[in-house]
Amino acid sequence: MKKVLFFLASVLMLASCENFYINQNLGGSDYNPTDIRTVDYTLTDADYKNIVSNKDNIAIAEATLVADSLGVVDSTEYKAFLQIATDLAFNKVAVADVYVPAFLAKSFPQFSKGSMFNITYKTSEGAPAYLSTFAATSKYTLSTEDYDAIWGEGKTGTYYLTPATMMQLTSVLPAEAEEGAILAVVYDYKDTEPVFGKVEEEEAPKGFFDGTVESRGFYTTSEAIAAVDAGMIVKDDSIKVGGIISRWFRKSSAFDRYHSVSFFVMDPVTGQEHEFEFYNCYTLEKDSFETFEFTDELNAICIDRAGREFHLGDTVVGAGKYTIYNGTHELNTNCYLTEWRPVSAAPAAAPKKAAAVANGKKTVLYQYSNGKWTAYKNEAVTVVALPEDVYDVVSKDGYVSNKNILTTFLAQEFPYAQAGQAYTVVYVSTKENVYNAIEFVYDGSAFVENLGISIVTTAFSLTDVWGSTIYYKQFIMGEGQGKLTIQEEFSEPLTRVWYYSGSYGMCASGFANNESHPCEGWLITPEIDLSRAKTPEFSFDHAFNKAEGDFLNECSVLVTTSYTGNVKDEANNWVQLEWNTLEDGTLDVPAGVSWTFQPTGKLDMSQFVGEKIHIAFRYHITEKKSGTWEIRNLLLCEPEN
Repeated sequence: MKKVLFFLASVLMLASCENFYINQNLGGSDYNPTDIRTVDYTLTDADYKNIVSNKDNIAIAEATLVADSLGVVDSTEYKAFLQIATDLAFNKVAVADVYVPAFLAKSFPQFSKGSMFNITYKTSEGAPAYLSTFAATSKYTLSTEDYDAIWGEGKTGTYYLTPATMMQLTSVLPAEAEEGAILAVVYDYKDTEPVFGKVEEEEAPKGFFDGTVESRGFYTTSEAIAAVDAGMIVKDDSIKVGGIISRWFRKSSAFDRYHSVSFFVMDPVTGQEHEFEFYNCYTLEKDSFETFEFTDELNAICIDRAGREFHLGDTVVGAGKYTIYNGTHELNTNCYLTEWRPVSAAPAAAPKKAAAVANGKKTVLYQYSNGKWTAYKNEAVTVVALPEDVYDVVSKDGYVSNKNILTTFLAQEFPYAQAGQAYTVVYVSTKENVYNAIEFVYDGSAFVENLGISIVTTAFSLTDVWGSTIYYKQFIMGEGQGKLTIQEEFSEPLTRVWYYSGSYGMCASGFANNESHPCEGWLITPEIDLSRAKTPEFSFDHAFNKAEGDFLNECSVLVTTSYTGNVKDEANNWVQLEWNTLEDGTLDVPAGVSWTFQPTGKLDMSQFVGEKIHIAFRYHITEKKSGTWEIRNLLLCEPEN
């Protein structure tokens, strides 16, 4: 048992502390520590602004404004520095390593050499990479010839699309395009079908899809999906959904007659393929279908017992219990139609064209893939084009530069957005009709631009000046266990393996009741970020005694880049560090017969550069003998210059 007089403990602790910093070149031999601290600090919004207004940082940024041989000044880095105050975050060009030191020197002048700040801050990695693909977006506005081609003979002069004609839109788009090309297709739209062949111009009854869900008594498909995402509709809720029949679902049966048929409907207002399947759906008043001849998804003859024919483009409202199956939203149990509005067909007689008056303009994105145009889809984010109507209201020049317009549009378009959902708006951003795209994330109260913000912690240490060459430091003596965590296995009479001693540091032992006992204890550091490291080295001081020279079997240091929280998890992939070798070829480790602390020397950590790691000290006893391992003065840093 070790016995040390109390009055000596503080003296030894101070001496050890000072020697530690002197050995690491954190102060000269004539240096007397006065206020050495290790501080965890998170930058505030005000700190980012102070960093940009700091005169030393301004000088650093202005030094980048150097003209080349032609006299051209590249202001990229200087602008990136100013952007810190706007984004309240560092970025790829203006990094924390460059601009935090001056902030620390001004904000904490009282701290002495050897102090360290673990600074947690935000850094912007920039907008998601996929957004750049929209820069090549082209606008395609439907012409009068396009509308005539879509409506066909006898219906020309109707210069807008309707739910029934939306499916034919792609037929007028360019026949060939580069793979992946994107079009912002602009067209006039009306949500009610025109009536042809009347003596006087008429329209189908208005208001079928006007108003709110409550006033209509049913959802459109996009409204239903939004309500599902918002948790307003859950599985087995009985709801009504309206849309247009967009494709048939093959039914297989040995019977001649089909009592039910499945088909898909899509949003009649937006024309987007927010599809719902009406599964085993009956017709009005639950009359079953009489015949159903299926050719493919876009071709079928479907007649019910009342003799009514159902076609693609028919507007329907269905009732049933909501569910989702294999990723498809559907009305399932007891599904049947409550309303049916067939596609108007032109009579044999010479028709009179309908009034060519649209409700408004729409803009929908289409992408060319595998030889055809399809509505643009992104599984991870909802992508929409800013409607042409918005430009007409907010911009006389036909482009948008104010991002607030985009967030206002999103708030109106997606009232049921949930926190964490992402939405991308594609819009014309210059007078030259150049497109841009911005991804926004709904934070629960507003749509916020996704700048690729990540949270980073970097250690900054004070030598002659502040710098980020120390990645992890824990003196232990006087600090205690700190953020080191313990996982261990033992049995009585042991009560612990690792423990903190104010006189010796972190200690591990399997000794109790005058004998040794099998046990295993792990002491694990918090996460250490080596993403910016160059040639990091790890060192600590340790002592080992009462072990009869068995250090290598009992003590080891391991590192992982995939810590799961459980040291025994195979996914951790622990890598054991190699001890340094003395000139005579023996390993530089304690002999196990002394309480004297000795340094490990620099342990090479270069294999972990670019990674985030955890270091673990493993103490393992399997036999009826054990030594006591004591460690302190942990330091992971770049080597001295």
